[in-house]
Amino acid sequence: MRILAWNCRGAAKPAFMPSFKRLVQLHCPEICFLCETRLSGDGLGRLRRRLGRDWETYAVESQGLSGGLLVLWRRGVARIDVFHNCSQQVVMVVSEPEADPWVLCGVYASTDYRVRRTLWREVTNLVAQGIPTVAVGDFNCIRSADEKRGGALFTDRIDRREFRDFVQLNGLVDLGFSGPRFTWCNNQPGGARVWERLDRAFASPDWILRFPTCRLSRIASDHCPLLISTSSEPDHHSPFRFEKVWLSYPQSWDIVRDAWRVPVRGDAMRRVSRKLELTKRRLRRWNREVVGDIFRRLEGVEEAITELQRREDLRGELPENDMTDLRGLLATHHSLLRKHEIFWR
Repeated sequence: MRILAWNCRGAAKPAFMPSFKRLVQLHCPEICFLCETRLSGDGLGRLRRRLGRDWETYAVESQGLSGGLLVLWRRGVARIDVFHNCSQQVVMVVSEPEADPWVLCGVYASTDYRVRRTLWREVTNLVAQGIPTVAVGDFNCIRSADEKRGGALFTDRIDRREFRDFVQLNGLVDLGFSGPRFTWCNNQPGGARVWERLDRAFASPDWILRFPTCRLSRIASDHCPLLISTSSEPDHHSPFRFEKVWLSYPQSWDIVRDAWRVPVRGDAMRRVSRKLELTKRRLRRWNREVVGDIFRRLEGVEEAITELQRREDLRGELPENDMTDLRGLLATHHSLLRKHEIFWR
């Protein structure tokens, strides 16, 4: 099973839906946890309608323009029982077929360490139930100096000590990561630029024994999305779908027509089945070579962004010309995501 956790910093922003659909298309999660949606009432209802019928949802409304949690899970993959007794978390009991249940806790910790104490108590009580548990999300706190770069020097404040004590008391294990070292950046220039590791995942030892091949990946962003995979199975390949946008290309008609003209032996059902398969195969190849240019460009831009962010991660800063390139690439990425959204519509 794959779990995507993301502090989206506002699900009503124009860039949210293209970015979210891109993440879902690339990583095929069965469960998604979104925090800081900043949505309630009608806005939340509109988002649910846009997500479509493939997802079941559970939401905690924001307070004004602050907070907001949303859990999505694909219909039919597992039984998910959801509840929350704290505005900083959503608890999901995941029951997969022919397997014992386990707990997924989606976390969005307060920026006020005194309010975070409530979250630490709630998660402590949850772990004490003895059910394999994993907690993932934005903990809004760091534990040590190596989880921060830039800005003021690291000091061992009370909130950071309390965070360490919470992890140690519950015997939680940091799942580590692959990908960018830091998960959040304030996007300020020069010496005011700060990176921190705020988004992460912790698991109880019995959860790790249950899923020994689990891995956690980070995907570069303002608040870095996290992807937990509980198995090492190969990537899922999405089924064939006929895209309406193909009909705007006159060449698509020729591809279908030519595929159906290929002589096929057998009874009527066999001939129909074979010609459908030929049509699907030719449309896929044509889509990859011609229409798929949007996706190739998007992948190229994402690789270039990742490389520049990697260099910035290693050196602490980028030369001005590289920063200019990075800003240009981010703008291009946003533009391509909008085209991507139009394509899927």
